Amino acid sequence: MSESTARARRRRNPEQTRAAIVAALLDAIHDGELDPTGKRIAARAGVSERSVFVHFPGRDDLRVAVVEVQSERVEALIENPDPELPLADRIDAVVRQSAAIFALQRNPRLLGLLESHTVPGVDARMRLTDTRIRAALARAFAPELTHDGGIDEELLDLVDAAVGWPTRHHLVDRRGRSQAEASAAIRRELMALLG
Repeated sequence: MSESTARARRRRNPEQTRAAIVAALLDAIHDGELDPTGKRIAARAGVSERSVFVHFPGRDDLRVAVVEVQSERVEALIENPDPELPLADRIDAVVRQSAAIFALQRNPRLLGLLESHTVPGVDARMRLTDTRIRAALARAFAPELTHDGGIDEELLDLVDAAVGWPTRHHLVDRRGRSQAEASAAIRRELMALLG
């Protein structure tokens, strides 16, 4: 270890060390390394392996912290198009959102879905983000979703599914479509549902 690396480690406060560990795991997941060891996380974070376990005594503690950061990043991408805009413009905004969120979530979402079955904190945080995305969709498409004074929840379910990670995952990762082709298909589906 170089002297400058050693000095940088000593100068880091606990919050910086904790953030570096979370960022290291999240970067590893984004790179396709879905289950890195504590040693690999520590190397990416520039900390000792012991630091990983001091800051995150349990594996689930680290996973929940990572999901929190990832969820904040996803929520920052939520678009809020004006419901007064033409439908095509709102659909374009939501399709852009779908593409951006998928690019950010491609690997983390897969891991999160697996862990949500066994780690309640992961499940709760992912559900909160899903709820926020759904609420934004309900606002964006309120003119098309509102019937008899209320939101058509079934139609909103279909819109939510059309723009969600599973649809894009299916089109891109399972069917081999490009991101542009997936966006075109999702745009077409939304127009059919709402037009």
